[in-house]
Amino acid sequence: MPEGNADVKLAVLEEKILNMTDVVAKLDDTIEKMSDLNVNVSRMLAVHDAKIDSVKEEAAEQQLEIHSFIKRYEEDIDDISTRLRVIEKRMWMAMGIISAVTIVLQSELIAGFFHNNSQNQSKSVIMRVIQ
Repeated sequence: MPEGNADVKLAVLEEKILNMTDVVAKLDDTIEKMSDLNVNVSRMLAVHDAKIDSVKEEAAEQQLEIHSFIKRYEEDIDDISTRLRVIEKRMWMAMGIISAVTIVLQSELIAGFFHNNSQNQSKSVIMRVIQ
């Protein structure tokens, strides 16, 4: 019986080996598929990295453009502010000159009015005395 027992053991081992070859073949296929997947993921990551780099460059360029626009607008605002100050200064000067001229003219008119009235009164008094 030792021979029969050995034959059974041998048959069982042969069957297990056949089953193992199927498992090994499946493992090989799985490893190959995982390698392909790894390559594909690496390619995708490379594409995404390139896209991220281009987006970063575009963002940096846009930020520079924004700073350029802000600088130009600040300069424009400063220019407009300066112009407004000059116009305001000229307006106040014109108002002062107009006020001064008006006061001078009014004082001359008032003085002239009183001067004319006093001359008229003195003539009338002289005229009365003579008559």
